[in-house]
Amino acid sequence: MRNEQGARQAMIHKKEMPGRIASDAKDRENIRHKLEMCINPFSSEDHPEGIVNSVTGRIAPDPVNVDSSVALGKEQMKQFEAGWPESFHEPLSNKVVTMSINKKRIKLGSADCFDANLIYSRVMGLMSSRDIDLKELFSHELAPVPASMFEDNGDMRITKSKSSLKQKLRLEQSS
Repeated sequence: MRNEQGARQAMIHKKEMPGRIASDAKDRENIRHKLEMCINPFSSEDHPEGIVNSVTGRIAPDPVNVDSSVALGKEQMKQFEAGWPESFHEPLSNKVVTMSINKKRIKLGSADCFDANLIYSRVMGLMSSRDIDLKELFSHELAPVPASMFEDNGDMRITKSKSSLKQKLRLEQSS
């Protein structure tokens, strides 16, 4: 079909193209597969006792009290309001303990260090038990900061050798 200027117009929407339909079908299948691996939140017979992560199935340890966070928050609010005006500028503490305490880390001074070898071995274990594309996985950064530029504790690595090499190259180039 042509419009008044003589240009061709498509008769179907871009979301109705065969490539888009195939891509959407693949996305739906991936979502369905992920949901099948999760715990069904509507079936209480499948749930273990206590707090559980519905995606990983990991049971929360005893200190986790996220299920009573509303009650803890209301109690903290009452204490905060009761201390007014003297305690208005004092910091608020967080009494809710989440499942983040399960993180595997080592405390070195005031910094948290994560074991990169442990992360790598877990990825390899997951890859053998699930259908994971290794190229796609390693296309993403597996550390919070680039390991080549920062130490495990977050301090920036000193690049003295590169800096001295740069000075030598500058001398050779200028002569």
